[in-house]
Amino acid sequence: MWGYQNHFRFSLKYNTEKVLEKIGLYDVDFEVLLVGVLASDFENNYPICIEPEDGKWDLKIFGSLIEDVKKEIENHPLKNMFYSNDELAMREKPENIRRDSISRAVRKSLLLYDNDNDIESFVGFSTLVEGYYVVPVIQVPKEIFQKHPSLDKKNFQNKNLSQGYSSFIEAVLKTLLEDASKLLQTENPGRGRSSIEVREVVRSAADSFLYTPSIAIYEKYAFTNLFETLNLISSLFYEGVHSLGKMIISDPKHASIIFSLEFQDPVPINNIRWVRKVLEMSSNTFSLIADNEYIYGLGSLVKDYDFFDQKIFIVEFLDHYYWQISCGDIILLQSQYNEPRLYSSTGQEELLLDNLNRLYPYTTHTEKQNILNLVLTLTNLNRGSMLVIADDAETEVKRLARLGTPIKPVLLTPDLLEQVSGIDGTVIINPKGVCFGIGIILDGDAMSECTPSRGSRYNSGVRYVYPTKNKKRLAVIVSDDKTVDIVPRLRPMISLSEIEHNISLLEHATLEDLNQPRNWIDDNRFYFNEEQCVRVNKALDRIESLTSEVGQIRFITQRLSPNKDMDSSYLTE
Repeated sequence: MWGYQNHFRFSLKYNTEKVLEKIGLYDVDFEVLLVGVLASDFENNYPICIEPEDGKWDLKIFGSLIEDVKKEIENHPLKNMFYSNDELAMREKPENIRRDSISRAVRKSLLLYDNDNDIESFVGFSTLVEGYYVVPVIQVPKEIFQKHPSLDKKNFQNKNLSQGYSSFIEAVLKTLLEDASKLLQTENPGRGRSSIEVREVVRSAADSFLYTPSIAIYEKYAFTNLFETLNLISSLFYEGVHSLGKMIISDPKHASIIFSLEFQDPVPINNIRWVRKVLEMSSNTFSLIADNEYIYGLGSLVKDYDFFDQKIFIVEFLDHYYWQISCGDIILLQSQYNEPRLYSSTGQEELLLDNLNRLYPYTTHTEKQNILNLVLTLTNLNRGSMLVIADDAETEVKRLARLGTPIKPVLLTPDLLEQVSGIDGTVIINPKGVCFGIGIILDGDAMSECTPSRGSRYNSGVRYVYPTKNKKRLAVIVSDDKTVDIVPRLRPMISLSEIEHNISLLEHATLEDLNQPRNWIDDNRFYFNEEQCVRVNKALDRIESLTSEVGQIRFITQRLSPNKDMDSSYLTE
């Protein structure tokens, strides 16, 4: 396609990983590819190109793409649109239809591949780059949408889906692709590091996503930025008290809404200080009744209301600058200090069990389940706390005896944990759930994993857990702001055979086919032992000594060295 497409793709992949982590999705097995469709006025070139060219995506996937593009253009919904007062829009219409049709056709071509591989492809807007219409694609596992359920698109089938999203994840991925398509329009896209401002992408996605309730309720686009409005409401104090309360967002005429108090004149929802004032009247029983534009009064929902029509959204103000929005039993998004993210309880449970299995493989299913129940108890308490699991728990409590309260060993239960976690300090148990000490003040030196943006409890847990390579320790930290952290966050396991396969590919690579194994190895350099590092470095020395064509750009890869934290627990057969 063009000279820097490989680097553009890897930049998009890097940015996608950082954005997904920002919203609470870690270790997602996603893929990024570029599909190029030859422009009609360029000849003697391949009609379809794919980056990367490693064979994972067979060109047969796009066997009917050219014909599909023609059909999409012929039947495009904008074809008969006439912009009477916008001459520029009329001139740009044919090109916009072509670009959109190419993206639609690429999406159609990937449907069967998605179904066979249990993934979902998100497709960006095509952009003309050096003779090819280039379409960026991000593919994610469908299991993500099982862990984080979405709104049912059937409830949007008569609405303008281009303005609404079924989930925050969808909004994030499409925002990433919009930025990628804009970057493709710049000179030499992919040259240099095309980094993004991760926070801005996530907040922009949240802005876009929270226009969805208006589309679901009224089948029209609202002009109120609901994400910004809710953040402002949650940030205000009223007579020294932070924001707590509930708001029902729906059509006030919805049959499931019961008014207890109705304002004679609805008040604009962007009258932030007034809304914050009346929020004080809400409680577990009564909520503010609102839509995207106005506050109508105070009321509640009928006990058996049908949330499956997905026309009722609940906003809960949980703490200062902390709120969440849900639809029925689906928590769509949480925001804390203007940082939107996914609700993470399911992910944390899975992360905890994965860490327990890898750190303490000798524990039984019952013992691991008991520890999981202990953690769930902590997260449901309305206070900060910490639980440390250590295979040297007994000796550690003896060492720290002057900094806490050692106890006779006892199997810790959720009820007992609720009682003993009420005092300052940490509860320490061994991997079988036996408790040896409560109210323990942890020690440890500051390190790079500590961060001033988090509280003392979090940094205390990090300082205690991270230096212990020879001792298996794990901390579950519940902060006062209800954030739950599990440290250390272990890297995902990787296949030993996959490492060997890519080393072998690099050892036999030429200048024409080295990108795929070199990039894979560079992305996964943490996992290589000393012998494997020697082999990789020797292969890189050979490749970089080869003669290249005049003017050809060469990239020097940083040589590998063994990581001191790597061990066999990160490998699988």
